[in-house]
Amino acid sequence: MDASMSNRTKQRRSGGLTLLLYQRTLHPELFKILASEQVTRRAYNADIWLVEGGHVITFLAGKTSLTEVIATNHDPLVERNFLQSIPCRGEKYHEMTVGENVRYMISTQEEQLTQTLYDATREEISTYAERRELMSAEGVSSTDGGGYLSVLDIERRSHELLVQSFHLFDENLLVMKTQAIIEVIKGT
Repeated sequence: MDASMSNRTKQRRSGGLTLLLYQRTLHPELFKILASEQVTRRAYNADIWLVEGGHVITFLAGKTSLTEVIATNHDPLVERNFLQSIPCRGEKYHEMTVGENVRYMISTQEEQLTQTLYDATREEISTYAERRELMSAEGVSSTDGGGYLSVLDIERRSHELLVQSFHLFDENLLVMKTQAIIEVIKGT
């Protein structure tokens, strides 16, 4: 294998994101929060944080809590009430019920693009976020020094929360898209 192939593999592996699920809330000091929003509905409350390298969604319905973390760190942040860790390579779909009253579904798609396609995708997502006034953050990572763009498109419904995310990493031309639905199961 030549050096350029080896280098590309290293870059790709270092940029991968991981989905971490907890049945608890996580302390904000664990993250570098770039933007946040609170959602309050009769059926649930949610905290949504755009953090460096990903996002955090905490969903509370009655006594049930679920926290989704999309992050570059592959290790659980805390062990207590840690449910699962899922690498977000390629395309994935995951569904589960937490407690008796919360259903969680997520699809993830990770793509490594050519420079031209990455630049066009970054511009398109940036324009989309600006036009729709979405939660977004753009900057340079404090961990690897590479540029990034993160965007969250949040849809707040009476019994469910839909969050579509876009996380782009300039250094390795990586685009990560997720779509999560967290809903309160009616009649519980």
